[in-house]
Amino acid sequence: MKNKRMIIMVFIIIGITVAGFLVWKSRNNTTNSRQLNREVAPRMVMTVEKGDIQKTISASGYLSPQQIKELYFSVSGKVKVDFLQEGRKVKKGEILVELDDTKQELEYIRAKKAYDLAVINSSAREIKETELTLKIAKENLEATTLRAPFDGIITRDLVDVGDYVGINEQNTVGTIIADGPYEIKVNISENESQQVVIDQKARISVEAIPNRKFEGRVKEIALQAVNNNGVVTLPVKIILTEETELLKPEFSADLEIIVDEVKDQVLVPITALINNRGQEQVMKIVDKKPVPTPVKTGLSNGFNVVILEGVQPGDEILINAHQFASGKTDNNNTQSSRPGTRTGPGFMIRGR
Repeated sequence: MKNKRMIIMVFIIIGITVAGFLVWKSRNNTTNSRQLNREVAPRMVMTVEKGDIQKTISASGYLSPQQIKELYFSVSGKVKVDFLQEGRKVKKGEILVELDDTKQELEYIRAKKAYDLAVINSSAREIKETELTLKIAKENLEATTLRAPFDGIITRDLVDVGDYVGINEQNTVGTIIADGPYEIKVNISENESQQVVIDQKARISVEAIPNRKFEGRVKEIALQAVNNNGVVTLPVKIILTEETELLKPEFSADLEIIVDEVKDQVLVPITALINNRGQEQVMKIVDKKPVPTPVKTGLSNGFNVVILEGVQPGDEILINAHQFASGKTDNNNTQSSRPGTRTGPGFMIRGR
C-alpha cells in the first residue's frame, strides 16, 4: 500500500513538473514570437558593408637612440683640442677631443729605441718584452685622441680646453647618440607574445606631437622573457621607419603592433552578434522584422568582426542585437553588458 502511494506521488510530481515546463515554454515562445514580430526603428538598423580590419597589440615606452655611448679616455691628461659641441653631427672616426700627448709621445720614443736596440743585441725573450712595451706605448699615444665611435650627434659636452681629465667612465667628457631613427623598447604580455614576429608594422603616437602618427616595425624580439613579481612579459624593440627633428630621446610613446589584418571583407559591429546556444547569429531585417541568422565569423579587433558566411553587403541587420534579444526597445538609452551575460531566453551576448 505504501509503495502504491509512493508511485502515485512520483507520477503527480512528474506531471506537475512537465506541466510547469510546458507552460514556461509556451510563455517563452510567445515572448520570443512577440519580439521577432515587432517592427524595429530605423535608427536600430545598419546596412552591411565591406571594409578593412586590423588586429593590434598595444604597448607603451620611450624613444631612445639605437646607440648611445658615454665618451671617456683610457689615459689621463690636459685637454688640448675640443671639438665637442652639443647638437653637432659627426662621422665615425672623426676627432672629438685631443689631450696633451707630450708624456705619451716621450714614452713611445723611448720604447721604440729600446726595441730597435733589442733586435740587434738581445735574446728572443728580451726582444719580445721590448716589443710588448712598444705596443703599449703606441696604444697610449693613440689614446690621447678621442674619435667618434659611430655616425652620430653630440648630446653632451662636459670639457673645455685646459681641463684635466681622468681615466674611465667616471670621467666622462661627453655623450654621443646614433644619427638615425629612434627605437622603442616595450614589454608584451606572455599571452600575446606569440603573435609578434619580426618586421610587423606598428603605428606610433608620441605624446609631445599629439596630432601625428609615425610608422615603425618590429626590429627585435628577446630570446628570454622577464618575470617581474609574477608578471611575465617579453621585451620587444620597435624601430621607427621615419625620422624628424621633432622627435627627441625619452619622449613617451604609445604604439600598436599590427599582428593581423584583412582587407575588403564583410564587417559588422561586435554588438550585432549574439550567441544562441552556441550558434553565433545576427538579426537580419526582413520585411522590417528581425530574423535570427546564423553566421560564421573571422578576425575581430574587439570593435568589429569579419563575417565569412551568413550575410552579404547590402543586407540590413540590427546594430545592437542584445537590446532586441532582451525584449527592450531603444528609448534613446543605450544599455551595455559584460560579455557572456544572458540577456533573454536562449540569447547571450558574444564576448571576444
